[in-house]
Amino acid sequence: MNHNLNNTPSIELQHDENYITLEFAGLNYVNPSKTYYKYKLEGIDTQWQEVKSSDGIGKVTYSGLGPGKYVFQVYTANSDHFWGKQNSKLTFIIKEPYWNTIAARLCYVLIIISISTYVIYHINKKNKLKLLKTRQLEQQKQKEELDQMKFRFFTNISHEFRTPLTLIITPLSVIINESENENLKGKLMSIYNNAQKLLALVNQLLDFRKLEVKGEKINLGYGEISDFIYQCCTSFQPIMTEKSISFKIDLPKYPIYMYFDQDKIYKVMNNLLSNAYKFTPEYGEISIQLSEGEENFLFIKISDTGIGISEENLPHIFDRFYQISSKQCENTGSGIGLHLAKEYINLLHGKIEVTSIANRGTTFTICLPTNLHPQEKMAAKEDVQENNENDSSSISPNKPIILLVEDNTEFRNFLKEELNKWYQVIEAKEGLEGEKIAIERDPNLIISDVMMPIMNGIELCKRLKNNIQTSHIPIILLTARISDEDKMTGYEAGADSYLSKPFNFDILLTRIRKLIEQQENRKATFHRSIEVSPSSITITSLDEKLVQKALHCVEENMENPEYSVEKLAADIGMTRMSLYRKLQSITGQTPTEFIRSIRLKRAAQLLQNYQLSIVEITDMVGFNTPRYFTKCFKETFGILPSEYSNAHRKK
Repeated sequence: MNHNLNNTPSIELQHDENYITLEFAGLNYVNPSKTYYKYKLEGIDTQWQEVKSSDGIGKVTYSGLGPGKYVFQVYTANSDHFWGKQNSKLTFIIKEPYWNTIAARLCYVLIIISISTYVIYHINKKNKLKLLKTRQLEQQKQKEELDQMKFRFFTNISHEFRTPLTLIITPLSVIINESENENLKGKLMSIYNNAQKLLALVNQLLDFRKLEVKGEKINLGYGEISDFIYQCCTSFQPIMTEKSISFKIDLPKYPIYMYFDQDKIYKVMNNLLSNAYKFTPEYGEISIQLSEGEENFLFIKISDTGIGISEENLPHIFDRFYQISSKQCENTGSGIGLHLAKEYINLLHGKIEVTSIANRGTTFTICLPTNLHPQEKMAAKEDVQENNENDSSSISPNKPIILLVEDNTEFRNFLKEELNKWYQVIEAKEGLEGEKIAIERDPNLIISDVMMPIMNGIELCKRLKNNIQTSHIPIILLTARISDEDKMTGYEAGADSYLSKPFNFDILLTRIRKLIEQQENRKATFHRSIEVSPSSITITSLDEKLVQKALHCVEENMENPEYSVEKLAADIGMTRMSLYRKLQSITGQTPTEFIRSIRLKRAAQLLQNYQLSIVEITDMVGFNTPRYFTKCFKETFGILPSEYSNAHRKK
């Protein structure tokens, strides 16, 4: 305060200065203790308050006063209780707190309006986005439904196309092979090639449908990938030459063995090479480069000097159904091939990338992991392993012998290590050595590579199948050659099975097991049958002729009890040891058992069809005594000859 209180019109206080004590005094010099006061605070007191002061000074306290203007009035009276006419006033104002001022309230209103506006805006925006998303989802759903309808339609049409295409291609190939007119053959080849292209497109569409419904799975096989890539590329060599395109294949000089999916890699390579050929002009260049990178990766680069891909189209070329409009090439494809290629590479945990410069060329780079392994706990493999374990347990400790003929040491050791779990494996490094071991050891089955030094697998197969000592042995050929002509060559050589590298090891195991089972079934058929049919227990014409000759020799000497193994071997023209091994392999019996078995089968026929005595039948089938005949018959058929005869007469 800068002035005397009596000269101060009003006092301003802050909002927190609302606890006030007022003291006042009247001029009563005679008897101050008898001084009276009455006061009133306008806005608080509704009536005058009267107090008596003992010391002449009045005192009053107000607390918790709210913001506003207050006027305090006080009157004084002496001991006679005579009130003065003039009062004293004090005006004081308690200010509003800053958060309750008009400016603050205006700010509050503005803030509330702003927040409300912001909330309403975002709610509207969210609703719009939600509505837009719902529309997009509906559109996407409609598009997917339309795509699915298209897929189903084209899939059904594709299935319908395959049968007539097969009926076109198969007879056409026969006509081409039989035609001697070179001009006509050339025209027919053009039809044949285009039919094959149409079939490939149909198959591609079916593959695409299978991939879309998540039905595509990887099928890893162990093999040499360099040779496989080379075989994929060489099939394009004729059309490259026809278009005068320089076709270069750069492969490592050493073999690269790994697990990969033959079918999917073939389709990817076929698609990329087809595109390179399609978009590369005459006298252009296409190159294939295969190299190993760091951290267990393999790189395949397919480069061409074709029309290239613009920067605008480059990010989308792997998109489904994406097609590049090009004035230089009318046939832009279906937009499926590259999408399939990318999906297949993704399935193999690899990557595919592309770089391109318009009018200069394109390079596709495939990156594949070399450390892939098939899943050991797949149901199919468990079944195969269980079956093979059952087989091995039933034949243990005498495991079937498999001869493995393979010139590549790494691959031969891999197969030997895997097959040793169920079979006894012997090995040869090339065909000539394999032929010698096959004759000496008489294995249950032979697995041979095709491309080998000195003697290849085809020649080995021919020689073994034409040798009476080894013609009964089943042969499986393994090769990286995948064309139909190569398969025909293998089967014409007498192969029982032909597997392309890389192959699924489970399929190889199953094929081995089934071929050995077939051998055992043929032996069981010989044991069960009363009438022996040579064709039902042999797999080659050479073996069939041998069995026919052996049967004829025994039947010719049926009544001769002195007809021995030595005489049978001499009549057939084989050594006793060779005859022993041959009959053991075909019938599961030694020559002595074979002769006795044929005699007993004839005796069973006589017991069924004629009313002859046991003594007569004994003489007719070449047994010395009825007692020995009866003993042998019961061992073979489980009942006495008389019981056998009675049982069949009742029938």
